[in-house]
Amino acid sequence: MQIENPKRRIVEDLKIRNKRNMKGIAGEYFGSKFTYAQTFKMFEDYKKAFIAIDGLNEDTITISAPSTIASVNAFYGALDANKVVNMTGPGFLHAYTEQYTKRLNSKTVVMFDSFLNDDLVAKFQAAGVKNLIVTSVTDYMNPIVKLIATKKGLIGGKDYLDEYAKSHNGLPQGMEMMRLKEFAKLGSKIKETYDFPYEENKLAAYFLTGATTSQFPKCVKISADGFTKMARIYDELWFDFNPGDRQTVFIPLFYATGAVHGVHAGLMDGMTLIYKPKYDRFAFAKDLLETNAKIALVAPSHVATLEESGLEDNALSHLKYIFIGGEAIMPAAMEKFRKTGDRLGVQYILNGYGMTETGSMSGISDKESKGEDVTVTPVPGVEYRIVDPVTREILLDNVRGILEKKSPCATLGYFEEEKNKILFTEDGWINTGDVAVRYSNGKYRIFGRETDCFTNSGITYAMYDIEEQALKYPDVAEAEVIKFNIDGEEYPAMVVVLNSNAIGKIAEITKDLCAIDVDGMQHFIGIRFVDKFKTHPVTSKRDYLSLQNDKEGYFFVDKEGNAFVTNIGEEKQAISLNQIVIDKI
Repeated sequence: MQIENPKRRIVEDLKIRNKRNMKGIAGEYFGSKFTYAQTFKMFEDYKKAFIAIDGLNEDTITISAPSTIASVNAFYGALDANKVVNMTGPGFLHAYTEQYTKRLNSKTVVMFDSFLNDDLVAKFQAAGVKNLIVTSVTDYMNPIVKLIATKKGLIGGKDYLDEYAKSHNGLPQGMEMMRLKEFAKLGSKIKETYDFPYEENKLAAYFLTGATTSQFPKCVKISADGFTKMARIYDELWFDFNPGDRQTVFIPLFYATGAVHGVHAGLMDGMTLIYKPKYDRFAFAKDLLETNAKIALVAPSHVATLEESGLEDNALSHLKYIFIGGEAIMPAAMEKFRKTGDRLGVQYILNGYGMTETGSMSGISDKESKGEDVTVTPVPGVEYRIVDPVTREILLDNVRGILEKKSPCATLGYFEEEKNKILFTEDGWINTGDVAVRYSNGKYRIFGRETDCFTNSGITYAMYDIEEQALKYPDVAEAEVIKFNIDGEEYPAMVVVLNSNAIGKIAEITKDLCAIDVDGMQHFIGIRFVDKFKTHPVTSKRDYLSLQNDKEGYFFVDKEGNAFVTNIGEEKQAISLNQIVIDKI
């Protein structure tokens, strides 16, 4: 089916969809509550302030304020000011300041103070930044909550700009630095109204995405129409979202396109977004209880923590939907998630696919999906096809290939034109880079990234096939298969988190996992057990990239039951089975 394009600007669309909901609560943030009327007033103040300091042009506004409500307000304010927004995490901004401020002609930056330092301020000056708006986690915090948190030492009592001016004998020359509250007041004092016409396929934002899947940012271009069309897709789905439904936002706000999907979808349906700055996935269960949320949009690693969180039966009966996205889910993991969800009273745990830099959610589990079912069906207006990775010919059902898609919410492409040649086909399809299959019943399963493989002796093996078998073991809570390059050949290894009641069976588990019968296991190095996966400092997802840094303590048990330990690239050393240990992270 075709998705209607409402042909109106983003903030206008949000206002129209919430015209009967102005008194409803749009957001909750550290004890503060904001109605939709107040939220739209914030958007308007930021809009006018951006125009006041940056002019009536379409220059880029850079926003690096993940984990604060300011990122949402600044995002919509800048879009309504007819600006293009450059959304980026602080790590990428530190590393690529010149590339993604000067090249994008960004003269104004909104920055979270926890990530600011002298080095970054100097980089901004060198890149031609004229306005630096400093935001803090305390900006919208309820005064009572702020007082208590300060007394307990949970937040600092010192203001960043005051401290900067004190240590530098004033603020820097040639660049205006101001607090977020000062910026907002600037806009609130402007009486003039600014109205901009709707433009078809207008560039709305750049997103420097990558997070835990890339060491380098992918600068993605998103159109304004993608946001307004997203609302139409949700109108056609079966979800019973209603104004006032409480949605806990566990992902860093507007850090990547997946977060846009979560935040924008909530606002356009009149939900109450409950912001959780500096989110820790190990606090997932606690936060679900405290927020009384109906909806949560998270990565699989968040859901994996629920069973070990000590929750009583039906403790989460208020939670109707958990949408899992951001990475492929293995059937055995989904079966565990849904079993835990049933015990806790969660009605639906759904696999959402496509919340990546190539667009908003494009596929979702069917309503009746149960147990280990991880298949998805394209949402209204989206098309899928499975193609040969080399010839790009469309494959028959039940044959693995590369998933390509067409979506009304698709990206406009990458900032770097060379990447677009890889991403887009000549007839407008997007190469997702994900290995998938279409079954005869019309449903699709995504296995993992095309790059989730290792090559040894000229043969390429899928690492997710090994991981899928490992997760079938009831004692395995989480597993991640990684690879190491040794003398020019790649070898797989596994990092495993066990359920807490399985510690006494670690020798038996090691032997079973080393005996997995999947192509490529003949090259298997061994298993490293950890009590938990490290968490990425910005996304709070499992930090996959750091796993390769730990090259010590991989255990292996052969078919005869002999145990060995090795450091990557070194010879195996024989040990007794009771020497297999779990690393504390």
